[in-house]
Amino acid sequence: MLKTLSASESLLTLPAEWILEPVIGKRPYRKNWTKTDIDRLSCLAELESGKATGLGLKLGNGLLAVDIDGESAEKLLKKLAGENELSDFAKTTAWTSGRPGRKQCLFSVPETAWHRIKYQKILTGISGDDGKEECLEFRWIGHQSVLPPSIHPSTGKPYTWINNPLESPPVQAPEWLIELCENRHSEYATTVNFPARLYAHFKGQLRIWLLARRYDLSRWSPGGKPTGCGIGTFTLLGASRILNLCKRQVYELLRKAKESGLIRDFKRKGKQFNIYYTSFEKVVAIAGLEKIGPIAAIEIDELSNLHILATEIEAQHQQKLALYCKRQEEIEKLKAQGKDPGKIPSRIVQPKTLHTCEIPARVLARGPRFAYGNSDFEFYGGKQETIANNRGLSKSTVSRHLCNSYRMEPTPVQQKRSGVPPIIKKQLLEKLPQLKGMPADLGAEDGLLFLHENWWKPHPNIYLLEHRLVSARLRRSRIQAKNR
Repeated sequence: MLKTLSASESLLTLPAEWILEPVIGKRPYRKNWTKTDIDRLSCLAELESGKATGLGLKLGNGLLAVDIDGESAEKLLKKLAGENELSDFAKTTAWTSGRPGRKQCLFSVPETAWHRIKYQKILTGISGDDGKEECLEFRWIGHQSVLPPSIHPSTGKPYTWINNPLESPPVQAPEWLIELCENRHSEYATTVNFPARLYAHFKGQLRIWLLARRYDLSRWSPGGKPTGCGIGTFTLLGASRILNLCKRQVYELLRKAKESGLIRDFKRKGKQFNIYYTSFEKVVAIAGLEKIGPIAAIEIDELSNLHILATEIEAQHQQKLALYCKRQEEIEKLKAQGKDPGKIPSRIVQPKTLHTCEIPARVLARGPRFAYGNSDFEFYGGKQETIANNRGLSKSTVSRHLCNSYRMEPTPVQQKRSGVPPIIKKQLLEKLPQLKGMPADLGAEDGLLFLHENWWKPHPNIYLLEHRLVSARLRRSRIQAKNR
């Protein structure tokens, strides 16, 4: 436990703008701590009373913590950095638990790049001295990092500064690090392939099947990669933390998954459960899918919000299909005009390359598509009605799943959905150069925006979805045999 004197001193040595959170060990204990802040006098009272064993720093809103958990994590960081220098890691605010190869480095992120940062936890596949798998973690909104001189729960010793924040304030995150946090590196992360359309049939039971497939026993073979022996293993406690459920609810999911055919059986050995899961082909046959639909590589920590992810993946799939169809139409038009499509650049503009407004703007028109327009360029989108039909949902539910007010607020009873990342939406702006010199009051009446010395016409929001869509091979003979 921290002594009163060291607690007081630690508060004085921390920047005044930092938002702190009392913790026990490594975990915050206040209900809804991500939604509410606590002042420093209250933090000190929690420490003096012995309720808290330390203080954590709430991340996001400009502060990004890079947790390097072991030597293999440091090697992975160097690999991901490529030719970029890691000199900023030696200059910025940093601290350590004292364990070999463990440290955290703190960076400041400019507000214009906040929307690009995504929480990531990348497991290296190598166990540390405590038997746990080492990892590289990029901590952002919804997470915290325990600060010195809090007591580490495993070592019983205080965290210590490598670079004190008052002498070495957080360095601005370099562009390559922001790009690294923006793009999920699925080849390193703990991921699982999720066929989104299976969710409509199996609902929450599908989480057990995906968890068993990810933690296939063959994963612990010398090669370290799962080969699909058909037996997964996990503890109820571990599954409950990943799925954000109590152990009783996890056990109930196991029972229901066995009834539905997702798993053949499950057996308990001590704290471990061995899950004998059904093959991909048989699961598709049980669901009666004529088309498998989109499959995406998702992180294992996202399993608790599978219903929302299924809608996102279907939306992204629809966008890609719309892009393909739009391009085919463009090619046919060029051929009809006697032109070579291979020599003429496409006029289709993808959402990432559209000019978008960096500040909130009113949406003047609403429609069933994610993006649409009739200007001198063409762009594409996905229909919410099509997504609703493929997901077995209503259009209003699809709209809710893609709405941040629904995604970011916990459910009123069980306080779930706390780990859902915000969806990136931008407002499309069409430049209107012919309106040079237009009076400001007339432009405002027409709902136009005056930015960068030009008038712009706002279009509906564009959804930027970043799932890595993958393909999967199926043995058709096994599906056909099951359907006979």
